[in-house]
Amino acid sequence: MKKLSLLLLVILIFNSKITTAQTLVNAGFENWTNVILFSEPTGYVSSNYFSIILGTGGLPRANVSKSIGVKHAGTYAAKLESYAQNTGDSLGVPGLLITGSLDILNAAITPGFPYVGRPAELRGYYKYAQGMLPDSGTALVSLMKRNILTGQQEAVAVGFGVFSNKTAFSQFSVPLFYASSEMPDTAIIVFSTTATLSTDSAALTSAPVGTILYLDDLSFYGSVAAGLESIDALLQVSTYPNPSSDLVHISFVQKAAGAGQLTIRDLTGKLIYQQTIELTAGKNEIPVTTKDWESGLYLYQINTPEGIVNRSLSVIK
Repeated sequence: MKKLSLLLLVILIFNSKITTAQTLVNAGFENWTNVILFSEPTGYVSSNYFSIILGTGGLPRANVSKSIGVKHAGTYAAKLESYAQNTGDSLGVPGLLITGSLDILNAAITPGFPYVGRPAELRGYYKYAQGMLPDSGTALVSLMKRNILTGQQEAVAVGFGVFSNKTAFSQFSVPLFYASSEMPDTAIIVFSTTATLSTDSAALTSAPVGTILYLDDLSFYGSVAAGLESIDALLQVSTYPNPSSDLVHISFVQKAAGAGQLTIRDLTGKLIYQQTIELTAGKNEIPVTTKDWESGLYLYQINTPEGIVNRSLSVIK
């Protein structure tokens, strides 16, 4: 478990109008970088570090690799596989890809890549086959913008997608839901072979072994105008203090009473907090205790009869 904790520290500390498809960094997975025991798709950090260091049943191997024969177009695709740590295991390390770069010497990852634009969705092609147990793959997209006053990254848009069994390459799309009319400066994309996106040790060793996800030809597509007033503005949403250390207040205005729900996730998509709320006409305020949370950025969603709000909050200890 000590090795796993160290590995987590290393890997996971981490108004132009668009009218046609926009290519992402290394969108076709044509470029790969050799890292001694394995290759990484350029512009991504993968779970290969988990597989190589944690594998003890026979020869450890990478679980994200360059696919030559199975591809949608071009020369290569990316192959992600849930891999057993020990011979005979039915659960193991999920295949993970995160856009960003890794600084091994300083044990830090810079997540995402520079991006300016307001696309409507992430598109791409995939094949998926679940392994020894029922499972589904996942994709998480976060468009972020740094607040020049606080220095914190704030969510401009988020999207979450699911991969099911496909025997041939099929197109997928992940719609993006905008939290504000800001223009993002960074895009973070996470892909996983398994349904649970999390950075804790249980999730990183409990993926059904044998699940395989192929990815190819990614792109941002469509456009969402920056000048449109967002649901956030209509509901007058505010978060304070932000960043917080032990307690944060989320407030907003409703025109009428009704039922709602607050959901908070971390950047990997892991559910951190969920609460059903009875809304009143006028100002509503929800206190959320964050004292036991890890430092970092969290995305929250308020589902109300007047619309869905996506915003972010930061926790600093």
